[in-house]
Amino acid sequence: MKKFILAAIVAVSAVAANAQTWAGGSLGFGTSHVNGSETTTKTFNLRPEVGMSISDNVDVAIALGYDHANAATAVKNAWTINPYVRYAFVKAGDFSAFVDGGLGYTTTHTNGFDKNLNAVGVNVTPGIAYAVSPKVTLVSHLGDGLYYNHTWQDSYHKNAFGLDLFNAISFGAYVSF
Repeated sequence: MKKFILAAIVAVSAVAANAQTWAGGSLGFGTSHVNGSETTTKTFNLRPEVGMSISDNVDVAIALGYDHANAATAVKNAWTINPYVRYAFVKAGDFSAFVDGGLGYTTTHTNGFDKNLNAVGVNVTPGIAYAVSPKVTLVSHLGDGLYYNHTWQDSYHKNAFGLDLFNAISFGAYVSF
């Protein structure tokens, strides 16, 4: 057992010594108003990420998320954790096209409800990246990609499967070190 643990430590150290680490994420906000009513919704989200390049085309990372929505009828707060693997399948100069494959968990609290709404899901999301410099990269994801989600709260259960490429396009930036 000691030899196995030592071999695992050496393997992880070897990968980490050659790996490039990066951190970044995205920040978003918005407001919407329903015409002819007093309903205005304000939203805010923060999605920090840290990752490590383990080869020229493969990264492993973890994204955390916080979403807040404030409407006249409800206030919602959601927390997310989403580890994922990124594979860059096209690289041309400073541009690259990639796909992220992840497994996520989200819990959402809405004021006035005793129980949180929970969700687990698997997603494959395409994106593009542009290296502004050797240390800074701009990234964009296209929608939610191909996904499966299972949502539950007490006896309520919902399964969703879909392909969403253009409902929401997100932008972010990463700094390598």
